[in-house]
Amino acid sequence: MFFTQNIPAVSLQPESTLTDGQLTCSWQDVIDIFEDLSIFLEKNKISITDCLALECENSLPSALTLLYLLEKGYSFLLLPQADQPAVIPSFCHYQMIPTRENLGKIDDLTKFDSWLKITENEEYQPIDDGGKKLYMRTSGSTGNPKMVVHSHEQVLKNALNCVERLTLSPNDRVAIPVPLYHMYGLGAAFLPSVAVGAAIDLQKGANLLRYLQREKDFNPNVAFMTPSFCKTLIKGRKSARDYKLTVIAGDGIKEDTFTKYEQNFGCLVKLYGSTEMGAIAAGSPKDEKDVRCQTVGLPMSGVKIRIKPQSVDAQEQGVGEIYCHHPYGFDGYVDTAGQPIIPEQTEPDGYIAMKDLGKLRAEGHLEVWGRCDRSVNRDGFLVLFSDIEKNMEKITGIETVVVESYGESQRGKGLVAFCILSKSANLDETDIKASCFNILLKRAIPDQILIIKTLPMLPNGKIDRQKLISVLPKRS
Repeated sequence: MFFTQNIPAVSLQPESTLTDGQLTCSWQDVIDIFEDLSIFLEKNKISITDCLALECENSLPSALTLLYLLEKGYSFLLLPQADQPAVIPSFCHYQMIPTRENLGKIDDLTKFDSWLKITENEEYQPIDDGGKKLYMRTSGSTGNPKMVVHSHEQVLKNALNCVERLTLSPNDRVAIPVPLYHMYGLGAAFLPSVAVGAAIDLQKGANLLRYLQREKDFNPNVAFMTPSFCKTLIKGRKSARDYKLTVIAGDGIKEDTFTKYEQNFGCLVKLYGSTEMGAIAAGSPKDEKDVRCQTVGLPMSGVKIRIKPQSVDAQEQGVGEIYCHHPYGFDGYVDTAGQPIIPEQTEPDGYIAMKDLGKLRAEGHLEVWGRCDRSVNRDGFLVLFSDIEKNMEKITGIETVVVESYGESQRGKGLVAFCILSKSANLDETDIKASCFNILLKRAIPDQILIIKTLPMLPNGKIDRQKLISVLPKRS
């Protein structure tokens, strides 16, 4: 992996730091800690041939352990730290859990016994994966657990693609309030920042007050966020503050929210990717505002995109399912025993279905319209949830709309619109339904409209749609 060899010499100065707000170390400290960690693992008889399971959080101990395993070429599974004990696959020999307990100063990081908990897996069954593999959990359409497999070399190349597109440099100070155990936080934010030797602030469970305090202490000029946190920052921050760059990924962002953010905080770009592919496309700070707002930018270096229309009307619009050919994408899937699983929807020429709808502009920029399962056929036509949401959010008094399919209707699949109102709004479901007849085609008008106070969110910043639907009455 040799990330530290990529760090420019200027970044080995004391001011180039890695911090979590409690502990701070320089990149030179990192190199020294790695030497001591090698001795510690050797004493514990943990070999480079052992596949490990690392439970990770946005903390300095976790980041150092994660980076060390990549640097030295260990195969390991990356997991979130949770209150309940994690289920460790049989091909992982040891479980590693870094903690911030018993760490009062930087010198304590060399006392590995006090903060790095290592447990042997009693169910261990070795596999031959060739080494230098990163495993990350995901799930298929059936919900069956599986793991994505990446080679360390491809992860590095993916990260360097992000460095180039986002124009990251050793002088940057990068705030990362998104989880390291997701590909966005790891492959688009953390590893590219490490590769250039930028100063990095890792934030665990960031809320508005905590973020603003860390912003004051760390003074970042680059931030990686979710669209929902951008919205929180617009509402909660009392004054403008200029960033060199803010990157967002995950769910979509409204055009007026994008504009308000840029007016207050500077350049905003979207990044599109997946656990399997890493970064697929991203905007550039050099792009015009309209391009950055309406698209996720150009495909990354070496990445090819194909659009496959799902219907005649979609074909006329140039809209279809996004397929991706990525030179630095994943190696494949494995099950909990480490055995290969054949990828779904793989084309003979190596293109992989992203299960998203999108459109390629003539100049090559990619528009992402939402998940394929976030569209339905009604009255014989494809109806996109994103179109309904965008138009309903134009209704005065409505702040946010999320549309889901639920049950059946006379037009085909049933549609439910969950609406969050503005503070001063005085609307009910009947008012909203009446307005829909003026702005939507009949086939796109939701069958049910529910007013809710907040949206349930997942740790990665996306909407928890299963929890959202759970409030609806059970179908018979």
